[in-house]
Amino acid sequence: MNCLHFFPTEAGARRSRGRSKATPSRALTSLLTFFLILTACAPATPAPMTRVQADGRVFAIQAPTADWQQILTETGVRLNAGDEVWADGIRMDAASLLHTAPAWLTVRRAVTVTLNINGAPQTLSTAARTVGEALWQAGISTSRADFVQPPLSTPLTPNLSITLSPAQALTIQADGQTITTYAPTGLVGEALALAGVPLVGLDYAVPAADQPLPPDGKIRVVRVREEVLTEQTLIPRETVYQAMPEVDIDTVQTLQAGADGLQRRYVRVRYEDGVEVSRSVENEVLAQAAQPLVIGYGTKITLRTLDTPDGPVEYWRAYTMYATSYSASRAGVAPTARNYGLTASGKRLTRGMVAIDRNMMPFGTRMYVPGYGFAVAEDTGGGVKGRFIDLGFDDWNYQSWHQVVMVYFLTPVPPADTIRWIIPSTVP
Repeated sequence: MNCLHFFPTEAGARRSRGRSKATPSRALTSLLTFFLILTACAPATPAPMTRVQADGRVFAIQAPTADWQQILTETGVRLNAGDEVWADGIRMDAASLLHTAPAWLTVRRAVTVTLNINGAPQTLSTAARTVGEALWQAGISTSRADFVQPPLSTPLTPNLSITLSPAQALTIQADGQTITTYAPTGLVGEALALAGVPLVGLDYAVPAADQPLPPDGKIRVVRVREEVLTEQTLIPRETVYQAMPEVDIDTVQTLQAGADGLQRRYVRVRYEDGVEVSRSVENEVLAQAAQPLVIGYGTKITLRTLDTPDGPVEYWRAYTMYATSYSASRAGVAPTARNYGLTASGKRLTRGMVAIDRNMMPFGTRMYVPGYGFAVAEDTGGGVKGRFIDLGFDDWNYQSWHQVVMVYFLTPVPPADTIRWIIPSTVP
């Protein structure tokens, strides 16, 4: 720009002084004129530069205005529904005003994404840069326990599908404790793993691990332990008696000592939370078979003769017995009783009748008792057991007996099936 210089010269000054005399008002007018000329000749300030970033391109423009919408119009950038405009990092809306032209205007184009919340799909049109930002702009808050796929930091792309499963409050009872936590919608087993309460071995949960989370959020973990116990049962050996025809009667020998057997049983015991709930037999094994105890007894009968005060007697067997005595009045039966004075065989008690254990011999067995004489087994009693004999008397000829005596069993030999081949080894 060409400016006129109104600075006065020396000649001009002389002419002015010659024509008129300077006054204060004329001097002020000259000073103002000089100032206006200087202002008009000053160089113009250039408009600020604004860069517009949109659709992958950057436009630079000297913006004479702070109106961001006019700047976009001058650069030919059109906005679509959902697009966002950011001026120097500040999001603009239709009512936003700027005092100065921005250095940067950034246009973010909106994209359409699908949001599935618990399986319910909806469509979002958003200019957010990431999944997390899109959810925040949609008014959806998330927590660390929520399931979001893809992750919150994933950049948005057109037609992206976002899955959100908000966490559910859970109360887990396990190991004697109550744990409060959150887990996204899923299966019980997955929630337990996230809570650091995994099922191990035979453990189970209520509801089961493969079931969806319960509506009330309550889960119980049952700790299961099993052990196999070994139980041993003694199998008593049997006693087998074996006749020895070549050995004299009343001779007893141990032919085989035998041995007890052993049965092993394996039992599985199940504990739930430390309490036994069941037992089941898994297997039984015969660890050792029982061996029978074999007792041999002699069956050889030899007839012998014994000289007595009553003459010689022939006998086929003899062994010691403990002898006592009794009579009708000493038998413990009231005189008024119908069976007073009668033996168990139904006979009137008199000397020569004796009471015996019928497991040792039958009624009618004939014997000889030294010091007593001939005797026949006709009676028995509750206290007469084993090698015990109670010698019968009449009341008038009663004699008291309390001693061990040898009893001789007289011929004829009774049938083999009535003989007690093995007698008790001791006398009462």
